[in-house]
Amino acid sequence: MPRIATVALLAVSAITTLWAPTTSGFWTGSQGRVAWDHNCDFYGHDYRSMKAIPAVCGDVCANDAACTHWSWNNYKGGTCWFKTGDRSTKIAKWGTNCGYVLGRSVQGQEGKGQAGKTNSGLSPSEMGEMLGRINAYRSQHGLAALTIDNQLVSAALLHSQDQANNCRMTHGGSNGSKVGDRISAQGYQFATAAENVAAGQETVDNVMTSWWNSPGHRANLLNKDVKNVGFGKVVNNGCGNFATYWTQDFGQLQ
Repeated sequence: MPRIATVALLAVSAITTLWAPTTSGFWTGSQGRVAWDHNCDFYGHDYRSMKAIPAVCGDVCANDAACTHWSWNNYKGGTCWFKTGDRSTKIAKWGTNCGYVLGRSVQGQEGKGQAGKTNSGLSPSEMGEMLGRINAYRSQHGLAALTIDNQLVSAALLHSQDQANNCRMTHGGSNGSKVGDRISAQGYQFATAAENVAAGQETVDNVMTSWWNSPGHRANLLNKDVKNVGFGKVVNNGCGNFATYWTQDFGQLQ
C-alpha cells in the first residue's frame, strides 16, 4: 500500500519566475546559452569531467570553448562529463541529465524555450541549490542522492500555484486533493510519497534552513524510501507577508 507523509511550515515573504519547456523536450538555461533535459544521456566524446551537481554542468560547458555538450550522472556523488565534437542521439537513461550549448553543437539549436527559467518557478541556480542542499544532507546521513522528476515538479508547481491563488499554506488542495492524488494525476505511480510546504521564506537558503530545523520536514528530506523529488515556487504579492509558496514533492515509483 502506498505510504504518504506531509508536513507544513509558515514563515515570511519573496519573489519568483515561471519556466517554459522547449518544443523538442529540452529546457533552456544558463541565460539562454544551453539546452538540457532530465533522464537522458549522450554517449561518447568525453574529454574531461568534474565532480558537481547537475545544475553546474551547463554553465561550465558554455564557458569552455571546447565543450559542445555534456551529460551528468551520480558517479562519485555527481559528475559532469564534458564532451566535444558531434553530438550523438539523445537516449533515455534514468537518473542522468544531458545538454548542449546552443549555437555550438553541430546538430543545431533544438532548445528555444524561455531563457533562464524552468518549469518549477525556481531559477536554474535555485533548482541546483535546493537539490544540492538536499543531497548534501542525505550524504551526511549515508543516504542516496535524489534526482529531479518532471512529474513531481509539475505536481509541486501546481500545488504552490493553488496555495498562492488562495493565500493559504496547506497540504490539502482547493479541490480536496492530497499529495498522492496530485502526483498520481501527473502520471507518477508511487510506492512512497511525501511533501514539504512552506510560505513566506524569501530564498532557497531560508526555506531549506527552516525545513531542516523542523523535525517533520527533516524526516522527509532524509526519507530512505524516496528516490525522486520535484520543487515548486509561486509568488502572489496580494497575500501580504506570506507571498511566496514553496512545495517539495518526494516519491519512489512502484
